[in-house]
Amino acid sequence: MEGDIVSGQRRVLIVDPSEETREVLQTVLERHGVTIMSAERLQGGLTLARQCQPDLIVLDIESVNAQNEHIVTSLTGPSEADHPRLLILGTFRHQGESFPSGEFISKPYQYGALIRKIEEIIGESGTCRHCSSSAEPIREPALN
Repeated sequence: MEGDIVSGQRRVLIVDPSEETREVLQTVLERHGVTIMSAERLQGGLTLARQCQPDLIVLDIESVNAQNEHIVTSLTGPSEADHPRLLILGTFRHQGESFPSGEFISKPYQYGALIRKIEEIIGESGTCRHCSSSAEPIREPALN
């Protein structure tokens, strides 16, 4: 998988139970030269995060149950240099102590605003976001 990633290209992992959301974000962001990895569930997302080391994880809180919240917080541990940025999507009741690190976008959201926020976050590193991509999207491993 790592061989498919263009050098210097931004990588975004989308963990969202909604196929529509994953497809919309993938389509738009790939047009801007972003390599997309996607997973429907947290466990598949964690596997992809370890394998591909994305620059940003877009995480829909609905893909996380109470037992998995400690796993999510480990993605944004004490050293931000070692972890990807985290953008959390969810309802207001999930914002707060459970996920103190990362940015939060409340549902319902508009795709345009969400995409602008993603581009803002991954653009902060100074890497060009408008290079072309020939890499295929990376998906979560199939469950056996």
